[in-house]
Amino acid sequence: MGKKTVSSQIKPIQRLRHPDALIFVLGGIIGAMVNFGVTWFLLEKIDMNPFVSFFCGTIANQLFHHLYYNVVYVNQEIRLKTPLPLHLFFYLCVAGFSSLLFYVLNAQFSFSLLISVGLSITILSFANVFLIRISTFGSAQLAEVEYREMNDSYYDDQTDEEKVSRFRAWYHRSRYERMTKFVGEHFRKGMKMADLGCANCLWNIHGLPVVGVDINDKMLKWAKRNNRLKDYKVTANLAQTGLKTKAFDLVLMSETLEHILDLRGVLSEVNRVLKDKGTFLITVPYDYFLGPFFILFNLNCIYMGYIRGSIYHKYRCGHINHFTKSRLSQVLAENGLKLKRCFVVNGLLLYAVAEKA
Repeated sequence: MGKKTVSSQIKPIQRLRHPDALIFVLGGIIGAMVNFGVTWFLLEKIDMNPFVSFFCGTIANQLFHHLYYNVVYVNQEIRLKTPLPLHLFFYLCVAGFSSLLFYVLNAQFSFSLLISVGLSITILSFANVFLIRISTFGSAQLAEVEYREMNDSYYDDQTDEEKVSRFRAWYHRSRYERMTKFVGEHFRKGMKMADLGCANCLWNIHGLPVVGVDINDKMLKWAKRNNRLKDYKVTANLAQTGLKTKAFDLVLMSETLEHILDLRGVLSEVNRVLKDKGTFLITVPYDYFLGPFFILFNLNCIYMGYIRGSIYHKYRCGHINHFTKSRLSQVLAENGLKLKRCFVVNGLLLYAVAEKA
């Protein structure tokens, strides 16, 4: 029998984390108790109006959750957050809607005070899960562990209706088709182009001479075999691509920046490899709080992560940066790049063209 190598005897590191389900359930139970307790106190001890009491109880519930997820589930990776004043505004909206629901149940359907409060808090809990709380569970580092091990044709599979839902297949096909046109508007014969975070580079159906850089070597090999890449480099960090300085006329990052923990380092690398008069092409999700992408993406993450069992989706596919036009412009400006053009596609994605400042 041959000797076992040292590497074969090393066990993979086990991450010790609180289960997401436990965090949800515990937070929901305590939040409901806070809501009920404040409502009861204001109603019984201070003799406040029932609907005003429930409104205040719901605000207390929302503020508890805001603190709870920043203490129990600390995520230092989140970089571009929804501003606190906007969060507070939405909390007020949720409280207002909850009070209206309470009024309808109590006054219109003649439910007892206790049952009306209980039903309202239950419905509020579901609203929190789907529209607010799920956005706190993104992790670029943990999602990256899963991404490195994905099979070589993962993104190609996402365009196949027999393997994914019709909507997902349409979404991915349409974004690759739009990307092909987007690049075609800027690429000219003789140009050198790099695609950072390229994965399968499915947009490159015309076989343009693209150098791909990614952390998943299996996807890069698939792209090379299928004539989507001229050459490629495997890297553990997109801030260190190993590409030559000022070597490329075009640099593309398509739906990659939202995953990046070290935005400054990666954009500095783009600046380094891009020629002085080169063009930086970008696409990112148009991901503002409670917007179309926010809702659809989080619902998909809940379905894929908690029903289909995809660990990658449990961490929101590593989406830790949430971009609007102004945020993208600001991030680029802070890192030596100037936004020239930016537009929305399908209401879900931002397409942008930038250059060195």
